[in-house]
Amino acid sequence: MVGVQKIRLNNLNINICNALIVGIIIAKHSPRIIGTKKKNGESRGVMSFTLRDSNVDTINTDVWGSEYFVITFYERFLVGDVVEISSPKISVKAGENDAFRPQVSSPFYLSLNEGTSEVNIFSGDTFSFFLPLLHIPTKPCAGYCGLAEVLKFSEQTNNVYVDLLVLVKSIQPPKSIRTKKGSDMTVRAVEIIDNTTPGSVFLDMFEIDTIQRAEEWCPLESVLFIADARVSWRSRNVRVQSCSRTVITHQPHTPEAEALRLFIRNQASCGGEVAAWAAWSGERASAVSVAQIRDRLASGSPFSAALHAVLTHLDLEDLVSTTNVNIEDIRVRFADHTGELTARLPLNILGDIFGYNADQLKNMTSDDRAAIRWRLLLEQCSAKLGITPPRVIVLTLRRASSADPIPLY
Repeated sequence: MVGVQKIRLNNLNINICNALIVGIIIAKHSPRIIGTKKKNGESRGVMSFTLRDSNVDTINTDVWGSEYFVITFYERFLVGDVVEISSPKISVKAGENDAFRPQVSSPFYLSLNEGTSEVNIFSGDTFSFFLPLLHIPTKPCAGYCGLAEVLKFSEQTNNVYVDLLVLVKSIQPPKSIRTKKGSDMTVRAVEIIDNTTPGSVFLDMFEIDTIQRAEEWCPLESVLFIADARVSWRSRNVRVQSCSRTVITHQPHTPEAEALRLFIRNQASCGGEVAAWAAWSGERASAVSVAQIRDRLASGSPFSAALHAVLTHLDLEDLVSTTNVNIEDIRVRFADHTGELTARLPLNILGDIFGYNADQLKNMTSDDRAAIRWRLLLEQCSAKLGITPPRVIVLTLRRASSADPIPLY
């Protein structure tokens, strides 16, 4: 193309008019429709993506055009595509907009306008050079926040953002939800863990591209570096969300990522989740009473425990009656001679307890669920608990035997 100047991101300046830039898309965010429809009946829209062309150089890019053009662009180009951009507008970053964009190295940003700029899939000889760049985090791995710290966050209204290095524990199927404004959207929850606590946190993803990428992630194998995840709360439980600032790097090529994968693999081979809680808290899950658990909850320190108590509340109808389509656990309650204790029973261990998973229980009749419920309800039970105050999580649950110890106080 006559007059086009091929240029790297680290050599950009605002005086270049006919730049040709090649890079790999490492993040993108959904289109937004701007203003009302024009006289011709068509609205204007904008979407954004983040581009990288070296280990260190990244830049944010806005795509402007008709609603149809922007939506088509979003669907055509995916994270991991190597693209060449012709004749973008190069502008200096404005501080007020950076709060809603991924953190990048470039002091500039690119604007692509329908009919003026052009983007195509790159097929040049250097294509393979760009593919490893998809696995380099956009921030230093050494500065990430551990999930143990996230679980201690108190609920607040101000936005809190964290960088995380985590392993995928489980992946839930996509679900449709209704927003407060009455529109429908898709969300996918991924359960994540790390080496700072055996407790897990859920990552909520709303971007269609990210939701689809999660199909390729493997539980207990896929490591994620999540730059600028937004901390949120639901029913007093802390969660994290992917947002317009977030960049998710799958299988980052860093020593820290490999160390995390090996750590979790070793934990899984040394007794599973109950053993992991005991090892992490520095003590085995010794038998305690309800009163002893409640006393230790007040200290704020995480621990594991074995409880022998009567299961006084277990309602499997919660699986079908709740309006929360993203339910991950149900409430249970225990009682012994020292008091009562409320805990959360994760849905993913229902199969170990009853022999039926959550979906199978949902599809049963109410009478069948009631019969299964009475296998344990009002019975003496033995439960292993993982506690990260104020959360009490049931790790295992079964009917107690005469061999299970009963604390006297």
